[in-house]
Amino acid sequence: MDNHLTIFVLGTKPVKRKLRNLPFLFLFLFGFFVANQVSAGPTNWTEEKIGKVAVKADKAATRKNWRRAIKYGEQMLAGSTNLYGSEAPNTITRLKTLNRYYDHAGRLGKIPERVKRAHLLSKQHFKPNHDTAVISRLLYYKLLIAQKQYVEAIRLVHENIALLTDSEEDQFKKLQYLEQLHGLYALNRQLPERETILLDQLALNKKMVGTHVKDNFKIIMDLAQTYCLQRKFLAFSDLMQSHDLKYEC
Repeated sequence: MDNHLTIFVLGTKPVKRKLRNLPFLFLFLFGFFVANQVSAGPTNWTEEKIGKVAVKADKAATRKNWRRAIKYGEQMLAGSTNLYGSEAPNTITRLKTLNRYYDHAGRLGKIPERVKRAHLLSKQHFKPNHDTAVISRLLYYKLLIAQKQYVEAIRLVHENIALLTDSEEDQFKKLQYLEQLHGLYALNRQLPERETILLDQLALNKKMVGTHVKDNFKIIMDLAQTYCLQRKFLAFSDLMQSHDLKYEC
């Protein structure tokens, strides 16, 4: 039996028009509806559902399948944002985890705003030594170096140093941070600041490692170069004499 559609137009008689492709029209509309439902994503997230997706992401990360880890990590973050809000501690922690997946995949530069957001939010909601804050700070530092934003990177390293204690472990960490600062100041051509950091690094290295020249040679030579570049020839000469070295500017 033929399918017909009766069309009423104002001021005219009803018109019957044969629709041979009516089944295809229903299929199209149904497909459009389903596509919209999928794109909208689930709105009935629960902690249990988020947890299941998080487990899938973690398993993929364990296998170093970063593409799948990111896929499930994105779902995990969307669910947490939907259930708790974008600034909830649970969401910030999951954002940090997802950012780590991107980092392992070599794609940190693809999500710069997320990396910065995770760092700023973790500063607001967690103590500085909390795992989420520490990792978010590290990822932000890596991003800054990749983007050659050395001034901001320098500020971040100073923040790290300010968090250290006088413990032996922290003092060795400080040596590493001073090495980072020395390199950043060199890249940014801030010679006076580089000189100050190298003097601090040399003094701390002698205290923590040893006073022998071989234990401090690299730092001494970096400091000597800094003196030469600033044309501080007397300081250079004193440095060489104090360590019994025979080098010239």
